[in-house]
Amino acid sequence: MKKYIKIIFTLFFSQWALPSFSQLAIDTNLYQPSVLIENFTSEGCGSCPEADKFMAELIHLSDSTNNPVNIIDFHVDIWNRSGWVDPLSDSIFSQRQRTYLAKNKLEAVYTPMAVCNGNEIWPGMAKKEIGRFIGKSLTKPSKHYIRVGSQMAPGEDSLTVAYALWGNPDSCLINVALVQQDLINKITSGENANKTLHHHNVVKFFYTRPLKGVKGEYKMGIPHGLDLTKYRMITYIQKENTWEVLCSDQLFFDVRK
Repeated sequence: MKKYIKIIFTLFFSQWALPSFSQLAIDTNLYQPSVLIENFTSEGCGSCPEADKFMAELIHLSDSTNNPVNIIDFHVDIWNRSGWVDPLSDSIFSQRQRTYLAKNKLEAVYTPMAVCNGNEIWPGMAKKEIGRFIGKSLTKPSKHYIRVGSQMAPGEDSLTVAYALWGNPDSCLINVALVQQDLINKITSGENANKTLHHHNVVKFFYTRPLKGVKGEYKMGIPHGLDLTKYRMITYIQKENTWEVLCSDQLFFDVRK
């Protein structure tokens, strides 16, 4: 089974399967597509480590093949009364998960839950379904494309995030997630007691605002002295009413003195 899954992902992430961004942009105002996966998870959930491993595999594949598949890990607080309080959880992330369920006319709240481009939802370990979604999405030209840059705001504990968007910006939201790339926690109680959990692209700071236009800047506050080399920034555009994700981009920090 593992070999079968690996073959599927190798095919889905093949460079030849992607349309030429430059050619599409010149000829039809269509652009290279991207995939954004929001993985809702919890250290108090016994099923979540399996999904975390799967998301780590996707991150490695997308990074190593330079394909636009961006994954972020939202830790929710719905299991915090089940024997272990997840120190990475936030009630804001739990509300975000519930909003996705409402917009997609679903009721059951569970983890791990993978929301793909805002409008397809599966359990986080649904490798076949998520893999097929990625493969299908990466072969469809997009009507939107975003590029993002960032720098420290002079004299402030904040990041200035600048973006440029190709496509219609009307009635959209911009989301900026500053995620810690690798994080390890030792669990001492609950369903994952005595396990060491490895997390990837964990959302530590999250910013969402109405989109200003096709170009703009925003500021995101961060703690003083934060080591940005341990983070990446993932930015994505959503439709305000449906929360469909139209495009996404990620940025690595290379902080040199």
